[in-house]
Amino acid sequence: MVKSLRDPRSRGLIYSIASLVKNPSVLFGIVLLICTLVKLNSLNSRELWLDETYSDLVANLSFANILRYCAGDVHPPLFYLLLRIWIQVIGDAQAQLRLFSVVVDFFSSVAMYLFAKRMLGNQLGAYAAALFVLSPAVFIYSMEVRMYMIMTLLVICILMVHWLIAIEKKEGRWLVIAYGALAALLFYVHYIDVFIVLGFFAHSLLASGFIRRHILRLFAAGMVTIVLISPGVPLLLHQLAGKTQLTRVVELSHHNPHALSFGTPVQYPDEPAGIAAIPKSMAAIAGFYPAQSIPLFLLCAIPLVLCLATIGFLAIGAGDEYCRLFLLLTLAVSAGMLLLHVYTTRYMVPLIPPLVLAIGSALKYWAAKPRMRSLGLALGASILCLYAAGFYRQAVKPHGHPWQDVVNAVQKDYRPGDIVIFNALYAQVPFDYFANSVSFHPTENGFPLSVYDWWSSQSFKGWGGPVIMNSDLDNYISNLSTSRPKTVWLVQYETSTYDPHSALLERLRKLGQATEVPLPFNPDNTRPIEAPPPSLIRISIN
Repeated sequence: MVKSLRDPRSRGLIYSIASLVKNPSVLFGIVLLICTLVKLNSLNSRELWLDETYSDLVANLSFANILRYCAGDVHPPLFYLLLRIWIQVIGDAQAQLRLFSVVVDFFSSVAMYLFAKRMLGNQLGAYAAALFVLSPAVFIYSMEVRMYMIMTLLVICILMVHWLIAIEKKEGRWLVIAYGALAALLFYVHYIDVFIVLGFFAHSLLASGFIRRHILRLFAAGMVTIVLISPGVPLLLHQLAGKTQLTRVVELSHHNPHALSFGTPVQYPDEPAGIAAIPKSMAAIAGFYPAQSIPLFLLCAIPLVLCLATIGFLAIGAGDEYCRLFLLLTLAVSAGMLLLHVYTTRYMVPLIPPLVLAIGSALKYWAAKPRMRSLGLALGASILCLYAAGFYRQAVKPHGHPWQDVVNAVQKDYRPGDIVIFNALYAQVPFDYFANSVSFHPTENGFPLSVYDWWSSQSFKGWGGPVIMNSDLDNYISNLSTSRPKTVWLVQYETSTYDPHSALLERLRKLGQATEVPLPFNPDNTRPIEAPPPSLIRISIN
């Protein structure tokens, strides 16, 4: 063995492997491979939630019906159209649906590395790309069957073109067309992206030095964007009118004594609302996930706060273009969240690519100062470890299966003649997704009508459903009494909004004996983010 190590060929092989491992590109490739394998292994670790099952429902429609459903929704159609193509080829089982976002995330990571390497050099470029891959927020949303990873990929692509045009001052008609086309694609994926595009254009204007030739190129890119988004503007206006009308109806229902819904949604004490939610979302995007206690949070915050403070200094005081772009995009997205009244972290996910580039630029600033080089290296290593810890925490975090548990509980004791009722119309969608996966097809109805009847009507207005009156409840109970089911299985979901006084449950209690069906413990329910999980009530009719 010792002899073989003394062999010059063996030593050469060892040195070659060592030099290969030291190569930043190889190290990034190893990180990307490991993280992708972890995500592939996690495809079934968490259950599809409400919006994801809606994605599957819409993507299984015809192209014409996808556009019709989007007219009553608040999102543009491009994501659903792309997902429909994926489903036709791959399928729509839970793992197959999640794989769509994981694949998009993989290509986003490769694009991120290519761009970061060009902008920051081989070492810092690989470092910034590794932060993107290890980002806990990217892990979460790369596992969601929603449009957020498509948004992120498009932002990385437009970052590349933007840098060539705005900073490197590259000439070329095709670059201008690509800039405008990518901005238009962002519009068709999610409307919050309009503010991202405005952030890019604002940075282009500042970086142009107000030179006429550069401003004309920016104007040309803007005209391309306007031309390409013009077919989608009527849909946006239709959605806006529907949303405004629904909001007005909801506000009137709050003062109508005959209305059962909508109530005022519950705000959890530890979940900030409004503008207070934006800093928390920004902290999540920046990578504060590993902290599970206040002391640990403060310890984790030190390197991140130092780095973010450096980014702010470089953006405002030193004119660093990476940091200035990140600051402008953050301000633009925050303004969009305030104007659109959407305050959750998912809308900030596209900020992660410019964020990691800004972190790389901040570390480059520290490394350029001999006295601070060691501190910069320690800062970079600490942030990398924090991201890795956050990634690990998200990968091993236990998740519940609330909708599967409800389906299993109903299926276990369901008998012909029973009926499953949903107090919130759209709760029928996730229930049906998991019921269909086990070939379980019970008799169902929503309150006051089936969600599919509501959506197939000419007055389709998206998720919400009609405002329910006391007369609707009377008619519903009367019809139910006439049909005389043996057992009613009541799936309760978001009662604070759709049946705030539990009026439906109270009327059902008069028909028979009501018992809450125990469901398995749900780890996700320790701190509900979107809404509490569904509960199940069994009413045995007398």
